[in-house]
Amino acid sequence: MFLSRPLFSLALSVLFGEILLCPELPLSYRFLLFLFYLSYLSMLSRKKKFHIFLLSLFFFCSSSLHFHIVLKHFQKQEKTIESLLPFRCRVVGRITSLSENEKTVKILLQNCTIFSSFSAMPENLSSSQKEKWKARNALSFSKLLLYLDKEKNKTSDFPLYPGDILQGKGQFKGLSPARNEGEFSFLHYCKGEGIEGLFFLRKIETIRTVDTPFLKVLHRFRKSVSEDLDCLYPEEQSHFLKCLFLGEKASLEKEERNLYQEAGISHILAVSGLHLSLLGGGFYSILRVLGFTIAPASLFSSLFILFYTFLTGASGSTVRAAAMLLTHFLGRNLGRANDALSSLSLALLMLLLYKPLMLYSTGFQCSFFTLFLLLLLSERRGKEKRKKVSKQWEKAKRKKQMGRLCILLPAFLREKAIALSLFYLGLFPLFSLLQYSFPLYAPLLNLLLLPLLPLLFVLGISSLFFLHCGHTEVLSVFFASSLSFLLRIFHACISFSLTLPHATVLLGKMSLFRFTLYFLFFYALYLYRRKNSLSLFPKNLFRLFVLLFPLSLPLYLPFSPSKAEITALYVGQGDGFLFRKGDFVFTIDNGSSSDKHFAENTLIPYCKANRIRKIRYALITHSDIDHTSGIQGILEQSGLAEKIPLSIENLILPVQAREDHRYDILKRLASNHGAEILYWKNGDGICSTKKDFPFSLSCYYPLTEEPMEEANAHSLGCILRYGNFSMIFTGDMPMAAEESMLTALKKEGVNPSMDIVKLAHHGSKTSSSPLFLSETQGRFALLSYGIKNRYGHPHSITLQKCKEYHLIPLETAKLGEILIQTDGKEYRITAPCLP
Repeated sequence: MFLSRPLFSLALSVLFGEILLCPELPLSYRFLLFLFYLSYLSMLSRKKKFHIFLLSLFFFCSSSLHFHIVLKHFQKQEKTIESLLPFRCRVVGRITSLSENEKTVKILLQNCTIFSSFSAMPENLSSSQKEKWKARNALSFSKLLLYLDKEKNKTSDFPLYPGDILQGKGQFKGLSPARNEGEFSFLHYCKGEGIEGLFFLRKIETIRTVDTPFLKVLHRFRKSVSEDLDCLYPEEQSHFLKCLFLGEKASLEKEERNLYQEAGISHILAVSGLHLSLLGGGFYSILRVLGFTIAPASLFSSLFILFYTFLTGASGSTVRAAAMLLTHFLGRNLGRANDALSSLSLALLMLLLYKPLMLYSTGFQCSFFTLFLLLLLSERRGKEKRKKVSKQWEKAKRKKQMGRLCILLPAFLREKAIALSLFYLGLFPLFSLLQYSFPLYAPLLNLLLLPLLPLLFVLGISSLFFLHCGHTEVLSVFFASSLSFLLRIFHACISFSLTLPHATVLLGKMSLFRFTLYFLFFYALYLYRRKNSLSLFPKNLFRLFVLLFPLSLPLYLPFSPSKAEITALYVGQGDGFLFRKGDFVFTIDNGSSSDKHFAENTLIPYCKANRIRKIRYALITHSDIDHTSGIQGILEQSGLAEKIPLSIENLILPVQAREDHRYDILKRLASNHGAEILYWKNGDGICSTKKDFPFSLSCYYPLTEEPMEEANAHSLGCILRYGNFSMIFTGDMPMAAEESMLTALKKEGVNPSMDIVKLAHHGSKTSSSPLFLSETQGRFALLSYGIKNRYGHPHSITLQKCKEYHLIPLETAKLGEILIQTDGKEYRITAPCLP
């Protein structure tokens, strides 16, 4: 199947040439992939396909070199932008695309030039000063993503059109990688899209019009369709249809996108093969009905597909689908049968040679993985039998032989059910890697709703067409009302599916090793076609393996840790800690003042990636938002338990919170959530009596229930012990509170010596007194703070104290997520997401 297709060999060579130089993959994994590729080349040579062998080697080497050059250039541009972050800059470039929502306009700018100085280079500079000036001016970037705030800038003053030259002032923002497990990596997204930087435009200075009629026609047509949809449909439905027809995902609310994703039907929101095959195939059929021969019908359909591809933004999945459809039309004109694998290989070859970094695009990965899986499933064992059943069914349907159809129905449904089950079984690791959950009713939902998609397109296009036909507005309103009714049913089905029991099964994030192992077993059991494959095992034993494989799925998912784990999340400016051992989960703080959606962006994805369903205790040291926002976000989403399978059993607050109004929101949310509220002071704590779980968390501050006006002053001070390991948590305690806590420890005869000290108040100079550091005698000092925060944390005085008391600093801003693993005797510190 594979060796006989030259395009597949070339595409595989390009793909492996890039993957083997991808720095994000472990070296051992890349080595195994290299061995696999060598074995494929050896098969080519054994088949005496020497010309394909040599071409494959050439494409492998050239794609590796190309990928390396492009990646190094991207990394160089990253460093350049990092040096420009403190400055306001002027940007000049050509607009290639525009998209907007109610608040912002997103502008893609190509062939950009950046200046950090707003005037010409002074003549009296020295040679070294000239070099510095040049290093920050007249800098070239191939593509930048600009954000323009519509409230602060009236775009009507400067009408924006693709192809025009824009000049404006603003500031760069760094591309953030995923610093915690489960987090979305904006850096990888930009790599995949070829975007070298993110620029916040504060002021548009000039727009120079350039004669680009095609781009302007596309933009005006897109804008006209968008306005017509706003006119014909309610706001929510209009946004959905813009996403469906035009690929404008920015117009759809985030909650709505999440709804489709959790239900397992988000693929209809991405313009891809499904949309292009409906529109392109439909357009071709109309032309054939009108009397066009194959050649002109194929030509006009191809032009229509290209127009629609550019209209919707030409994403990787859209270009892939367009390339395959164009290849299909070309094959029809040449009288050749369509070979889907060769078409797919050609699309992969073209995209990766044109944009090597598209390898990082999640849309690109999902699109090709899904199509390749479908091709493998179509070639699995029993292909001839399936073809025979399909032909008999089509023949009986064509001749309207109802009796014959009834006889064939069980066999037909059986084949479809097996194909659907195997398809979702193949997608299982993809759901685990990208979504961390599996929508249990997605197969049924897709079977029910996808057949309605052609009707959605027909009604939608009809409503837009008759709106401009003159005296046919009644027909337009009729079609729009019909589509609006259908969309309400569509949305109701999706919402209902998420209210059913076990609608979302939490999977966690599968490791790369388990993903590979899973797919190897899946391929061997269900897809491998060699006739003598069954001879390796007795026939009945092989069938038993095939039936039992789905039961082994939990073995490929993340397990609860056997050792105790303390995770310090990178929360930006704030604190966030989780303790895990088995199914026992304890959190301390978890809030951020720099990320307004910390719970949604970091804490909940982290819990989902690690299959955390329940937080037994959530401790809040004090009321500041940079310590509470994450837990508050989880409590606020308690009504969405089906979509966010995460609950909190107990909420621990300082004893001062009983009468402090600053905790009222947290207390009300906890009560609505069903969590028990505990109030702690000196003497309170949790202790395990199990021998295999030597855990305790003891509170030593505040000493009394006396109210304290300053929230930092009543921060809970706790010591976590697991066997011989110990770690102290101090919230945002000032020095006086630290010393009071030390007094309480000595009074109770507790040894204040610790393995790890979490420095209070993010390393502020008002905390971490010399007495506290000398008494705790820690080996490591953990500092949680945001990169380039406006508070100047950690203070240089605090870092100097760390040196004086021989504390090794562990800084979340530098390391990202910090993981501490211990068995109660020894401990190990790693940074799993080190940037």
